[in-house]
Amino acid sequence: MTHDGRGENRVYKEISQIGHELNRLAPVLKNTKVVAETCILYSHENEWALEFPRQPNQLFRQRDHLQLFHSALHDRNIPVDFARPTEDLSKYKIIFAPSLHMLAGGEADALKLYVQNGGTLVSTFNTGMIDEHHIAPDCGFPHDLTDLFGLEVQEFDPLPPGEENHLTFKGGFHTSHLHAAKYWCDIIEPKGCQTIASYTKDFYAGRPAITMNEFGAGKAIYIGTMCQQSFYYDLVVWLRQLCNLFPLLKVPDTVEVSMRQNHDTRIYFLLNHQNSPVRIQFYKPMHDFLTGSTFSGNYDLPPHGVLVLDEKPKV
Repeated sequence: MTHDGRGENRVYKEISQIGHELNRLAPVLKNTKVVAETCILYSHENEWALEFPRQPNQLFRQRDHLQLFHSALHDRNIPVDFARPTEDLSKYKIIFAPSLHMLAGGEADALKLYVQNGGTLVSTFNTGMIDEHHIAPDCGFPHDLTDLFGLEVQEFDPLPPGEENHLTFKGGFHTSHLHAAKYWCDIIEPKGCQTIASYTKDFYAGRPAITMNEFGAGKAIYIGTMCQQSFYYDLVVWLRQLCNLFPLLKVPDTVEVSMRQNHDTRIYFLLNHQNSPVRIQFYKPMHDFLTGSTFSGNYDLPPHGVLVLDEKPKV
């Protein structure tokens, strides 16, 4: 509200509208929660360890690395939690563990148990370099996880600014771009794992860059380098097929979707971030709590428009 107290300006009207909408949605959203099938592991202890001087690559930033995974999941409308490696991870289909530089023995055991029981773990370079006492392992990198990933990292190549390697992919990993490796390249010695992608140049040309290993009832995927954002979009598409992970709703990529649920009730939030309308096709009747309307088939979501839906029309 401006100093004159009239409440006629745009900002006041928009905030007032949000307040009315929240009041309307409060009974619907009561006792609902966001349920995610994926998780990114993060610990402050690991973050602090990466802030120590004399890191293998001074260009590497853990937050930037995490953001690549989170953006790929968020932009493909896949809910994701953050958790510590010591928490109960059994409820997740996929766990992403980017650069767990410091890995305690108990944390390694927890990851093995998760995969052995049927989970899919995606880990990366700069994992298991030290234990909780900041001591490098005498049993190979990554510390206590060489059997889980079916490999050993023999050495790594920190790339200077502007220098890149490139990747070639095998099998069912379909790519939308030519993907380059930057900042860090692990030189991997396979010990039972399957190669998903290989480097194309330098003295380690032809060596694995991305691998997958069957461990118990689950899978352990290792990404030995860092790429641009487009790679992580392709990674999410591949993992969705591999792990039967489905987006919340089938909508264009420009529409953000989130969901809250309670028992059999599912409430979907749709946001159009574009300056132009987006056409969405609904295959069953949907009820919009903000307008009270029920619709199916094609619907044009206006620029910056919002829908709050459930799958059962109200009568």
